[in-house]
Amino acid sequence: MNFNSALPAAAAIAWKHLGKHQKNIYLVRDLFGKIRVVLPKEETEPQEAFGSELEDALREYTYDHRSCFLREDDIQHILVTARAVPGIEEGARVFVLDRQITGSEWNAFPLDGHTGPKRFTFYSMKGGVGRSTTVAILAWHLAVQGKRVLIVDLDLESPGIGTTLLGESLPAWGVVDWFVEDVLGNGNTILESMVSESRIQDFSMYGGRIAVVPAFGSETGDYFVKLGRAYLERGPTGQETWPKRLGRMLEALEHQEKPDLVLLDSRTGLHDTSAALVLAMGAETLMFAADTPQTWADYAQLFSHWKEHPKLKEFRSKFWIIGSMLPRRNTEDYLQAMADSSWNLFSNFIYDSDAIDSMADSCEDEPFGFSATNEAANHFPKPIIWDEALHSFNPLSDFQKDAAEAAYKSFLEWFMNTFITRSQEETDP
Repeated sequence: MNFNSALPAAAAIAWKHLGKHQKNIYLVRDLFGKIRVVLPKEETEPQEAFGSELEDALREYTYDHRSCFLREDDIQHILVTARAVPGIEEGARVFVLDRQITGSEWNAFPLDGHTGPKRFTFYSMKGGVGRSTTVAILAWHLAVQGKRVLIVDLDLESPGIGTTLLGESLPAWGVVDWFVEDVLGNGNTILESMVSESRIQDFSMYGGRIAVVPAFGSETGDYFVKLGRAYLERGPTGQETWPKRLGRMLEALEHQEKPDLVLLDSRTGLHDTSAALVLAMGAETLMFAADTPQTWADYAQLFSHWKEHPKLKEFRSKFWIIGSMLPRRNTEDYLQAMADSSWNLFSNFIYDSDAIDSMADSCEDEPFGFSATNEAANHFPKPIIWDEALHSFNPLSDFQKDAAEAAYKSFLEWFMNTFITRSQEETDP
């Protein structure tokens, strides 16, 4: 018995004893990897034989036969975040709730009822793929089109977009300051001092604006002391998940700044803060990738985790692959090879196997999938060409307008057509 095999073994035993109730069965796996079974309300009799079978089969991966059960009434409020247990008999409805120090937010549920400006998360598995540069160039392009853009630097371990777009003109406070103050109920008192306007260009003639919320401000002080407290799952009134705290901050900033679009620069990799931006903020997620075995293996780990997510159909259409730093030579061949790898990823884990070129948008009752060659599909990489002129991108000192437009031409056209033009057509009378 090991960590991997214990879960399907526990699921099979639980279904054997509780499947007669014709309802979902839940397991809880704690921080130590030990598994308990959640007894439904209908189970009022002692579970001596059931508990002994679990203890004998799972050994160190459960508790003794008297302590390996929980009551449904005690944890009903958190069972909605459980995911299906794979690898058990067909028709068995067994779910597991993993209690973790980190990683649990990758099971988060999509945001319900967000009616504010459209949000975009910029995410990558690894650094050095031009993610933050893309945020800056896209914001510039949108502002020239007359859009009011709000950028929030949420890459708290490696902040950069704030200083890239503001230089020394930082506001007094940043994101980490809000989280520290929010615990004490003072978050809203610093909101106005968390935002500065980028001066990479005068956008007033277009009616556009780039407002930036950096990770830290000019008055932040000891950043590391505050960073260690920024991830507390506690708000001013008590226990509160980090995504809910983040959601409150974003809503307050959106109310204050009145942006047309919000760009969220995410932390790289599989951190819980990235999960909050990818899943829980209701954002369109731009997933940056290079055509390497490591890239697709890393994304496969994440997508395979989502395959059993109970709300997958509600958020899968918000994932878009961005082909970053494509070579100028043999670009089309490189892009097609990348598209093939990306299609394998999507078709294995989130496209419906019987759906080809369904254009359904997050509709649970409609199939969702695309052919490998469909350039408008979620999996097909939206190309950004590598340009050496953008290698040390510093828009405040020398904004390389020609280089930016050349490298990002296809990407910007796709973004505008997909999210701006189409949105305007949908809202026009």
